[in-house]
Amino acid sequence: MRRADVVAAIVVFAIVVLLPVGIFAYQFKEKPHPEGVREITVIIHTFEHGGFQPARIVVRKGERVRLKLMSYDVTHSFQLLDYDIDTDLIFPGQPVVVEFVASEEGTFPFQCNIKCSPSHQNMVGQLIVEP
Repeated sequence: MRRADVVAAIVVFAIVVLLPVGIFAYQFKEKPHPEGVREITVIIHTFEHGGFQPARIVVRKGERVRLKLMSYDVTHSFQLLDYDIDTDLIFPGQPVVVEFVASEEGTFPFQCNIKCSPSHQNMVGQLIVEP
């Protein structure tokens, strides 16, 4: 294979595969908002298909946090009792947004409270509020 063919194959691969993957990943990146709200997208799947993504959310004390919750497979819930959040994601593909101020330092568990799969009891995550 000639050097030009190898370079052309690498360029085509980068355009066809890496560029779309990068664009897709960027849309789920944590985004600071001008109004001082930190938005984090949380994708929720059955435990067998990844559970909470991310399963560990780290924020600063006093920060206003907006969680954009998304499910693409079945009905789930998001329960973060220490912050009085308990919401259902009834329609896969339709986001549910919750917002709160991270007022207390510590580690707070969150979970799915709707039996969504045989390994449902493993559907847990952590909110970590740092100083």
